[in-house]
Amino acid sequence: MNLHENIEHEVVELSDYELERNKPMPNRIHGTIQSKINFLLLLAYADKFSFPNELSLDTTPSSTPDICIYPKKELDIKTVMAKEKEAPLTTIEIISPIQSVNEMMHKAWDIYFPLGVKSAWIVLPEFKAIQVVLPDDQKHYFDSGTLTDPATGIQIPIEKVFEDLL
Repeated sequence: MNLHENIEHEVVELSDYELERNKPMPNRIHGTIQSKINFLLLLAYADKFSFPNELSLDTTPSSTPDICIYPKKELDIKTVMAKEKEAPLTTIEIISPIQSVNEMMHKAWDIYFPLGVKSAWIVLPEFKAIQVVLPDDQKHYFDSGTLTDPATGIQIPIEKVFEDLL
């Protein structure tokens, strides 16, 4: 049995999903935001980038960003491994109610940036905002207008990401 203490200091059993991915089980808000970001990225940048969801990266501890951004290339089904060794350009993490911004920032600094990731997006559903963090400790906060990622040049409209949230 794998147990974890949550924010209210209750002991809860972790699911196989949570243990394997080292993150909480997503809820409907999480899934909706993830779908919207993926759709907006594909709509504007499918010719330049690929956007795999829930890709297990070969890191210690294990990590599975909600969305990764890679330069577009063909994938050979015979050689793709279960855990991806190539660092994405960008990781996108959607914070769940039991995660903290601090936890996500440390994940970027301690796991993603040493791997070679160029930017990390931390999606904050409760604030209808996205924080873009760079390895040199620059932080860009977007709660309206157009998010622009300095590392990739990717732009998405913030209002479209959160348009269905009250």
